[in-house]
Amino acid sequence: MQGVRALCDKYGILLICDEVMTGFGRTGRMFGFEHHDGVLPDMITFAKGLTAAFVPLSGVGVRDHVHNYFRSNPLGYGSTYCAHPVSCAVGYHTIRYLIENNVVEHVRKMEAVMIDELTKLMEKHPSVKQARAIGLGAGFDLAGPDGNFLLHLHEGHPQAAALKKRLVQRGLLTMVRGHHFHCTPPLITTEAQIRESFAIISDCLVGLDEYVI
Repeated sequence: MQGVRALCDKYGILLICDEVMTGFGRTGRMFGFEHHDGVLPDMITFAKGLTAAFVPLSGVGVRDHVHNYFRSNPLGYGSTYCAHPVSCAVGYHTIRYLIENNVVEHVRKMEAVMIDELTKLMEKHPSVKQARAIGLGAGFDLAGPDGNFLLHLHEGHPQAAALKKRLVQRGLLTMVRGHHFHCTPPLITTEAQIRESFAIISDCLVGLDEYVI
């Protein structure tokens, strides 16, 4: 990221970071770009975690030089729901809750639990190809019989569908998109809840293991 920032500075390019999924604590920092020392984007986009998904709200954050440009070169644009008072109130109280309850620090602590459980999955299940985690943004990839991905993104597979069905039957809701299994629990989730969830995932992967081997 430092190299990207340097290239943008050299050639006069705006560095825009998409924080829609990573913003407001998901990675163990308030924003994902904060993991990269010395990197300050010119613009960031954000949504999702801004209101904890209670109501729709998104936004764009810009640095002074970008803001100053549009102060003298305004866009002729309006939106029916722009700055909706209910959404803004929810956003305000969500951020306040994150700060007053040290939620981002809690996420950093839970990262080690996520990594531990993902490591166990990789060691136990041949159907798990690889895994990764940063904060409570984690996931793993499903493997097929040839050791490659079980399927590509935007594709379907009967074994993936069967895995989803087993998870729902056990009361665990998550997103399996293509070969990628998302592990993104609420930011206030506890260690016990994480380990319970991974125990369910492990049980449900047995059927896929049998197909793979």
